Amino acid sequence: MRSNKFGTRIASSALALAVSFGAQAVTDQDIMNDENTPEDIVTYGMGLKGQRFSTLDSLTRENVEYLQPVWAFSFGSEKMRGQEAQPMVKDGVMYVTASYSRVYAIDVKTGDELWQYDARLPDGIMPCCDVVNRGVALYNDKVIFGTLDAKLVALNKDTGKPMWIKKVEDYQAGYAITAAPMVINGNVITGVSGGEFGIVGKVEAYDANTGELVWTRPTVEGHMGYVYKDGKAIENGISGGEAGKTWPGDMWKNGGAATWLGGTYDADTNSIFFGTGNPAPWNSHLRPGDNLFSSSRIAIDPDDGSIKWHFQTTPHDGWDYDGVNELVSFDYSDNGKTVKAAATADRNGFMYVLNRENGDFIRGFPFVDKITWAEGLDPKTGRPIFAEGGRPGDPSVTDNTKGEQVLAQPAFLGGKNWMPMAYSQNTGLFYVPSNEWAMDIWNEP
Repeated sequence: MRSNKFGTRIASSALALAVSFGAQAVTDQDIMNDENTPEDIVTYGMGLKGQRFSTLDSLTRENVEYLQPVWAFSFGSEKMRGQEAQPMVKDGVMYVTASYSRVYAIDVKTGDELWQYDARLPDGIMPCCDVVNRGVALYNDKVIFGTLDAKLVALNKDTGKPMWIKKVEDYQAGYAITAAPMVINGNVITGVSGGEFGIVGKVEAYDANTGELVWTRPTVEGHMGYVYKDGKAIENGISGGEAGKTWPGDMWKNGGAATWLGGTYDADTNSIFFGTGNPAPWNSHLRPGDNLFSSSRIAIDPDDGSIKWHFQTTPHDGWDYDGVNELVSFDYSDNGKTVKAAATADRNGFMYVLNRENGDFIRGFPFVDKITWAEGLDPKTGRPIFAEGGRPGDPSVTDNTKGEQVLAQPAFLGGKNWMPMAYSQNTGLFYVPSNEWAMDIWNEP
């Protein structure tokens, strides 16, 4: 094992192993066709739609009991914390991230480490919810991931040596990156974390080969988006078209709506689907209104970052029900007509089916046993019917002491948290990792 000035540790036989595997560059075609090539996994979600469906049929009910471990790999030392990454595999090499912004390349047959990259994180990073990372993006000869100090880093796939590093935002202002980026038509698409610190959520595209910013799209109503051409920033419209329309005063200026889980892509409509997190601050009585585009799903044009449509799952969120959970594309037949749909299991406890062409609500229903904050969904619009007494109280009516406490179900960790669901093309069913839990919640001044 040897080290270099970039903080990358390289196994002495790493280059020879990479050559022996014949690891090829990941192309746009590989990415678009990922769901049909189960021998490789080059996208987060085992396909850009995020269905996480494999066509492999060698593992069955009859033989699954005979599975045995072949090797194990530890991300150890004092840095071993939460592990939430999906590994990528290309030509016998696994690329996976670990806590504290680390990346490993591993021989899938032996479990041997080929190289390791440790980002040199500064003091004072502000990850709200553990020091995790959910994975890399692969493109050409690069392994690309986001760091806890809000940077994008492109590493050489054979050596782990940095090829470019770009600052996405200021970590001292509360920004971080925990999501796995994705590559669409040669651009790296990333979201940001930090909703608890009053940041402004956004989705951005960077040239995968150079790291240059291509476009930026804020996800809080009232902020301007830009496309960058020839070194110039060209305005691309205000998110929502009007500053503060669904926010009181200037609260839209630090409204949260972080895009901390990443997105999916639908080639049929040429749309990127991102979920947005909770509005800031948590005390909803300070920000009456829907607070767009927090706790929502949005469809974005990958060419220029413009918003095509939005659907808000929890307007005026007062329970920290981030709407970041993945929106998974699928088709189904209705009276002989194919419906281009997308589904999401929200942290608020409801499952939603939308028309992915325009964002129209098709249907919604609970996927957990008990929901206390809402009585149900409007059958036409999908908006929640808020339950009387279900919102935590306003501290200002109790002499600025603790507001009225309520029991809320699901808890803020969600009827479904970040753990992704899957869709089977064989059964037509979704498989959702759900949670049954409640919380006492109150607001403080």
